[in-house]
Amino acid sequence: MNVSKSMMLFVVLILVFTAACSNNNGTATPTPGIDGSTNQPSGTGKSEETYKITGATYIFGNPPPKDGRGQKMLNEKFNVDYFSEKIPNDNFVEKITAMVAGGNMPDQISFRSSNIDLFNRWAGQNAFLPLNDYIEEFDYLKAIPEELWLPFTIDGKIYGIPTWSPVESQSFMVRKDWLDNLGLPVPTSYEELKNVAIAFTKNDPNQNNKQDTYGLAIGQDINPTFAMGSYWQHDTWYHQDAEGNYIPGLISEGRKELIQFFHDLYKEKAITPDFSVVNWADTNNEFYSGKAGVFLIAPRGMSQDYMEALLAIDPAAEFVVLEPFAAPDGSKGFTAGNGFARFLTLNAKLADQPDKVRKMLEIHGFSRQYYQASKVTPDNEDFDWFYGNEGVGYKLDENNVRVPLTEPASGTEPFLYFIDSTAWIGPDDDAEFPLAYSDPKLIEATQQLVDINKQYKLYYPPHVGIISAKETEVGAELTQLLMNEQTKMITGNRPVSDWDAMVQEYLSRGGSKIIEEYNVEIKARGYTDRLWK
Repeated sequence: MNVSKSMMLFVVLILVFTAACSNNNGTATPTPGIDGSTNQPSGTGKSEETYKITGATYIFGNPPPKDGRGQKMLNEKFNVDYFSEKIPNDNFVEKITAMVAGGNMPDQISFRSSNIDLFNRWAGQNAFLPLNDYIEEFDYLKAIPEELWLPFTIDGKIYGIPTWSPVESQSFMVRKDWLDNLGLPVPTSYEELKNVAIAFTKNDPNQNNKQDTYGLAIGQDINPTFAMGSYWQHDTWYHQDAEGNYIPGLISEGRKELIQFFHDLYKEKAITPDFSVVNWADTNNEFYSGKAGVFLIAPRGMSQDYMEALLAIDPAAEFVVLEPFAAPDGSKGFTAGNGFARFLTLNAKLADQPDKVRKMLEIHGFSRQYYQASKVTPDNEDFDWFYGNEGVGYKLDENNVRVPLTEPASGTEPFLYFIDSTAWIGPDDDAEFPLAYSDPKLIEATQQLVDINKQYKLYYPPHVGIISAKETEVGAELTQLLMNEQTKMITGNRPVSDWDAMVQEYLSRGGSKIIEEYNVEIKARGYTDRLWK
């Protein structure tokens, strides 16, 4: 009798112990996203293993502490031992190169978009894990447009995951109050823009009885470009040569037309007179001090301080954003941005650990959820957790925009510890660019730009992500050559009629090889007709 009771008690204890172990080591149930979905592939079940996941990425500023509250929250939520080293940007390439060369490559690396040369070199050495099969398992990966996979595709295998960056294009804003004062329409072509720029220079648009204004603010290296469509853009491979090869915009007919436009305005003193030696900060000052009437506007990254300085000088200033101009070939639209600001790679040594890879991709997918400010509330558990809980890590302002309550060095918020915490904003999402600002006029101008980008298709160039060995060798030198010679054409120190001779010099000094190498890759990608969408 006593033996039977002892055996029964032993069995019960074994069952309790087994259940407790299962609860402690099992993966947490994936948290639903804002649309009710999860970032875990269906049918994979829970992993019983607590994976150690290493990573490295770059950071601007100081990294959070290794043992911060947010780090502990991340590991607890996903049942992992997860740590991503945040390397100061200035040392990133040096340190990552040393890691890879020394055989100490972490499980995952998040690169800057400018590190595409390292990616191509190491992918060619089989350092990264092919992701094709995993892409089909995760909805958040399947949502990435096909063209954004191209820079990370080698021989049909995909080795990198792009992180969202706006594809929306920049444009240019004109002082609408000056247009109204002179009775001028909003320009819709370069001829009309030329007339506006000259009028801003000669006809006292600010009505102060002084000749103290001019048309376009522009600085060294012909920046900004004032390209009113892909046809004229200098860094977009839009044009083709007689053999059908895509060529750099800097030697295209569109660029030649633009240089002639600048030359005509320079003669009329309608662009920044000493532009060839004016740096970017001073170029901004030409517009925001009330001197120039036309300047750049971008979907994000505008300076509210600059705008407030201009409005302090002239509170009546108003702005209108230009729509793209119709090009000679009938096209009308701007060029899409690269669409990625960074990209993630996984170590090829993970090939025999598919469950660990799935766990890493589950975590990565969670960190890319987009929380639209105008709709989000602390009741959204994912949002509240990600940013460290309302009242602890953040508060919401009157516009429902998240305001951090701590410094990054405190390590309070989990988002600080993910290898990539950039939300993926899909084509049907509202990126809410204007909510980055509080000044009404900057908000309104940004909204104009957003609306223009929605109205027109964007051109997706074929060269993004391609590395040419010849360009690596002489590309910077040749680009500077073209900038210098085109600057001379604008100022009249070299005639625009020398254009073909300048192009031939570029080609003979290595440009032909650059074009050849780019087009080999463009054709290998299957890119034929220009892509607008």
